[in-house]
Amino acid sequence: MQNPTPSLTTLEPNQANASGRYACPPGLLLRAAARGPQPMVVAAADSADVLQAVHWAAAFGMITPILVGTPSAIAASLAGLGQHGAPYRVVATAGEDQAAEIAADLIAAGEAQILMKGHLHTDTLMRAVLDGSRGLRRAARLSHIFAMHMPGTARDILITDAALNVAPDARTMTFIVRHAIEVASVLGLDHPRIAMLSATETVNRSMPSSIAADAFAASFREEATSKGCSISGPLALDVALSPASAALKGLTNDPVAGRADILVVPNIETGNALFKVLVHLLHATAIGVVLGAAVPIVLTSRADPVEAKLASIALACLLSAPTTSEGSANAF
Repeated sequence: MQNPTPSLTTLEPNQANASGRYACPPGLLLRAAARGPQPMVVAAADSADVLQAVHWAAAFGMITPILVGTPSAIAASLAGLGQHGAPYRVVATAGEDQAAEIAADLIAAGEAQILMKGHLHTDTLMRAVLDGSRGLRRAARLSHIFAMHMPGTARDILITDAALNVAPDARTMTFIVRHAIEVASVLGLDHPRIAMLSATETVNRSMPSSIAADAFAASFREEATSKGCSISGPLALDVALSPASAALKGLTNDPVAGRADILVVPNIETGNALFKVLVHLLHATAIGVVLGAAVPIVLTSRADPVEAKLASIALACLLSAPTTSEGSANAF
């Protein structure tokens, strides 16, 4: 059964769409569409799910796609979605490595303002992006941010870094937090509260993550204040998110405890497990982007649903253009 192109005029908040389980935030799509189409290159665009999201984004007026991959596979996938002869530019490649390299070359040449990971491994794509000959690195460290949209809940949270930096040191963590603040700003969070996660809310000398969280929170507090943010750590996950847990543990005066907007994880294993628990048990939509390169990079798990890919494209569209006052204070 073919998935029809959804209409922006009929989407309602928290409406589950094609999969029947995951919600794509309508407000995010509307804001991205209002910016007008932006050129986006897709590395290894051979997956039906990727092409479905790309087609919807193009139909909504968010992007003009450049599809890098095997032409016959792309044509077959589009045909399977009922999109025979879709007027997209296709650049032929053979294999993951070449797809990543050509997509990165197109970004370096200025032919696209957004890069999207298709059906290829993250390390393959990032290796091409970080190749110094292309000059695509803009920050000393790149980082990944998931904005987790959970239908039926009053708030959304950001998780970083769950996909790129394996065991970030303090310098890398600085870029991770700065990039998360940038995403929070684009999503309309006027005073993001940043929780440096550990398994405890007190410093434990036998738990290195608690020591690192405490040290980083202290070192970043002045910058956080200057950016209109609050930061605290170490905080256990329950204390970061639950006012009741924060009160029980005597942290009612902590500026972040019980109200965290950004969860900064100590390592990739923690972040990866956390976002996948939310996706698979709570049907959260994981909206994923990488910042720090010349353009925002749409980077979701290959197993993520179409809704996550579409919403991630929308977020990248907002991040690729100057922030304006349009939109509301509501994140989505």
